[in-house]
Amino acid sequence: PPILVMALRSLVRSRSREPSEWEYIPEGFGRMETDQAIKGWNVPAVRSSQRSRWTAFSRKLAAVGPLGFAFDSEQDTYKNLPCHNIVMSYAYVLGLCALESSKISMLDWGGGLGHYSLLNKALYPQITVDYYCKDVELLAAEGRALNPDAQYSTDEACLDRTYDLVNASTSLQYAKDWVATLRGLAHATGRYLFVTQLPVVSSAKSFVFVQRPYQYGYNTEYLAWCLNREEFLDAAKAAGLQLVREFMVGFQPVIKNAPEQNEYQGFLFRPVPAVGNMKDP
Repeated sequence: PPILVMALRSLVRSRSREPSEWEYIPEGFGRMETDQAIKGWNVPAVRSSQRSRWTAFSRKLAAVGPLGFAFDSEQDTYKNLPCHNIVMSYAYVLGLCALESSKISMLDWGGGLGHYSLLNKALYPQITVDYYCKDVELLAAEGRALNPDAQYSTDEACLDRTYDLVNASTSLQYAKDWVATLRGLAHATGRYLFVTQLPVVSSAKSFVFVQRPYQYGYNTEYLAWCLNREEFLDAAKAAGLQLVREFMVGFQPVIKNAPEQNEYQGFLFRPVPAVGNMKDP
């Protein structure tokens, strides 16, 4: 099973001098001030790695097999269960939007090159999605070249308007002030906000970890939050959101020295209706 494989890899690394891919950082985001290896996402290696896999991702989407693969995977497998959970959960969310309108505006927060725009077409070719993507400069520039039908931004001005769907997949946890970012996403949400691939714990307080994704061709390291579930839901409620449904991802990376081991989950929200707009039951 994948969780045992990850545990075995962690054990092997602990007996060698190689740093763990995932590791608890007690000092939090202050680590960025002292560790030059933490370069974040705006680096050429991330751009070139994602660009090199864009065509393969498009080809996989065009096939009729299971959608159990990641956009940045070099493997030919179509049966990765967490990846399948991610795609099918998103398909449910996009389907909810489609029930209300066949034309949808979408903000993909931290959307990289715009892989979800391709996924939209593969899942629901009959739906028109006005797709906006926000990410770092290098990825946005590459996305514009590969995906000219999409619109890209690199700052938070994209939050000044509202969208039918705001998608934050594997992105909220990288915000140093995740509470403020969540408020901004809530402000831009017209109908649904989908926060997914979020590492959460149930007992420990929220903490920071580092990921070292060298094996995927990303010549960088980056910090991220592992959020306490109740703390996250309380912040969402304070931002004016109500929970619609939770989703299981099935990814559970072992974080070395963490106060509690995590699991990745998804959360679908919609704005709390204004008092004057609430319907009688």
